[in-house]
Amino acid sequence: MLKKLILAVILTISMSVPAMAADAFNINGLNLQGDILFLPSSGQFAVGAGTTIATIYDIFEVRGVFVDPLPDSNENKAGLGVGLNLVKVINKVGGSWLLNGINPSVGVTALTNLNGAAHIEPAVFVSAVSVQF
Repeated sequence: MLKKLILAVILTISMSVPAMAADAFNINGLNLQGDILFLPSSGQFAVGAGTTIATIYDIFEVRGVFVDPLPDSNENKAGLGVGLNLVKVINKVGGSWLLNGINPSVGVTALTNLNGAAHIEPAVFVSAVSVQF
């Protein structure tokens, strides 16, 4: 009897873990966002396109970013970062976001050159324009 009870508890826990994870982690559909990035190592701003890959707790975003070459460089950069969706944060604390066409998020990302050099560069991004497909 005790073995069946232990087995039932283990099965219940193993079946409930994916349901609990679904509340915390969500894979996003296809979307595209315009980003403005600040590169502290060079002190320059850059522009790029990003996409939200996953959402954690409906507030945090895991994002992939592609950055266009800077004016004094011919190297494309790409990276992965973590951001904070400001609209959802404002809604969670009881506020309301009035500009429905703008969906800002801020965060940090690690960029690497796509020319083969493994130089990882930190960047801070602000994303305002979001297009959902």
